[in-house]
Amino acid sequence: MTKNLAFLLLFLPTIVRAQDNYTLRFVPQLEQSQWYNATNMPENKVSIGLPVISGFSFYVYNSGFTFHNVFHNVGDTAQSVNMGHIFNNLKALNYVSVGASADLFSLNVARNHFSGGISISDKVNFNFTYPQEFFKFFWYGNGPTLGQAVQIGNFGVDASWYREFAFHMAYNYKKWTFGINPKILVGKTNIHTEQTSLTLKTDPNNFYQMTAVANVSVKMSGIEDSTDKASGGYFSNPTKSTDYIFSTQNIGHAVDLSARYALNDKISFAAGVNNLGSIHWSGRVHNYTANNQSFTFSGMQISNYFQGDSNSVSSQTLKDSISKFVKFKEDANAYTTVLPYDMYAMANFQVKHHMLGVEVTARRFNSEYLYAGTLAYQLKLGKHFIGTLTYTLKSYSTFNLGGAITMQFLNMQFYVVTDNWYAAVIPLDSKNANLNAGMNLVFGNRLRNDNYAKDHSEYDEFKPVP
Repeated sequence: MTKNLAFLLLFLPTIVRAQDNYTLRFVPQLEQSQWYNATNMPENKVSIGLPVISGFSFYVYNSGFTFHNVFHNVGDTAQSVNMGHIFNNLKALNYVSVGASADLFSLNVARNHFSGGISISDKVNFNFTYPQEFFKFFWYGNGPTLGQAVQIGNFGVDASWYREFAFHMAYNYKKWTFGINPKILVGKTNIHTEQTSLTLKTDPNNFYQMTAVANVSVKMSGIEDSTDKASGGYFSNPTKSTDYIFSTQNIGHAVDLSARYALNDKISFAAGVNNLGSIHWSGRVHNYTANNQSFTFSGMQISNYFQGDSNSVSSQTLKDSISKFVKFKEDANAYTTVLPYDMYAMANFQVKHHMLGVEVTARRFNSEYLYAGTLAYQLKLGKHFIGTLTYTLKSYSTFNLGGAITMQFLNMQFYVVTDNWYAAVIPLDSKNANLNAGMNLVFGNRLRNDNYAKDHSEYDEFKPVP
C-alpha cells in the first residue's frame, strides 16, 4: 500500500482528468431546490422522489484550462500539445472538482406557511489542488532552477463518498421565512491530505543530482491496503462488500441555514449557508505520514521503466523506485474532515408570472474561497411550464449561460437544471459543467384557495373565478 500511495501522490496530476447549483436556488417550484436554499417552499402539497428517477446530478470544474487550450488539431487527424497555453492559463495554485449525487428517496409535504420533508441520497465529491510549478518543472526540467529550491508538490486532495439523511423544515411568519436542513451523514470512503509538499533543489555543481524534501500526511478510510487484500478484501468479497456499503462506522452531521425577508409582495431578500458540518472517520482507517524526509538522487534510467520490447511504461517499477525514497509511518487513528461549505445572498423581484433575481456566492474550497455572481430570469407559462434563464460569473470561468426547464403533467414533474448550457453543447471548450435532472411525483397545489394565495397577486391564476 505504501508503494501505491507514493506513486499516487507524485503522479496524480498526470492521471486526473469540477457542487455548483447556482440556478437551482431560483427554482423554488422544485422540491430539490430547498436543499440549496432552505427557505424555498415547493408549490405542490406533496412531492415524492423515487430512487435515482427523481434526481441525478453531476458537476465538473477545472480552474486551469480547457481541453482545447492544450490540444490543437494539426491537419485532419493529428493533434499537437501547446504547453505554452497551459502555462498561460494556470495560476500559482489551481483547482479541480468532480462530483455526482443520486437521490434514493425523498418526501416533502407543504401546507400554507409550512414545508417539511426528508431525503436520502448518495454523494461523491473529489476536490484537488495543484501548483503551476509542477507542470513547469517536468516540462522545462531542472536546468532553469539550478541551485534553487522549487516547491512542486503542494497538492491537496479531499475525496469522499457518503450517504446523506436530510430533513427539511421551512416556516413563514409574516414577512419572514426561516429554513433549516439538519443532516445525518454516513461516510463510506475518504482520502484526505492534511499536507503534501515536495521541494526539489538541483546541485549547480552536479547537473544530475537533486535533493528532495518531502512532507506528507494522508488519511484514508475505506481504502484497501495490502493487509486487507490478504484477508480477502471488502470490495471483491460479496459478504464484506455488503457490510461495507451499509456500514455506519463513520458518522457525521451537517446543517443548512437560511432566512428570507419579504419587503413587499414583489421584492424579497434571502441569505444562508449550506453544508456546515463534518464526518468522523473511524472505520477501516489507514494513515500515512512522512515528515521532513530528505533524499538525494542522480536521475533515472528511462529504459528501466519500459516493459520488455514494448512501449508500455511499467507502473510497478515506478512505484518501487519511489518507495525507495519515501518511507511512510503508518497508523489507524480516527480523524475528522470538514465538508466544503458555501454562503450565499440573493434578491428576487417578482411581478405576476415574471421573476428577476440576483445572487452572490462564496464557496470554501480547501483553504481558499471561490466566488460567483448569478443573474436570473424566470417565466411561468400557465400551470404546466416554467422556464428559467441564468448567467453566472465565477472564479476562473467568466461565461456560464444556464437555466432550468420544468414541466408538469398530471402528477409528474420533469426538470432539467444547469449552470452552463454551453458546456453541454461544446464541453471541450468549457472549464466547468453541471446538470441536475429527474422526475418527481407531485400532488395538489398549496397555493390554490388559501390565504397565502389571496395575499399574493403573482398567484392570481389559482384564485377562484367569480
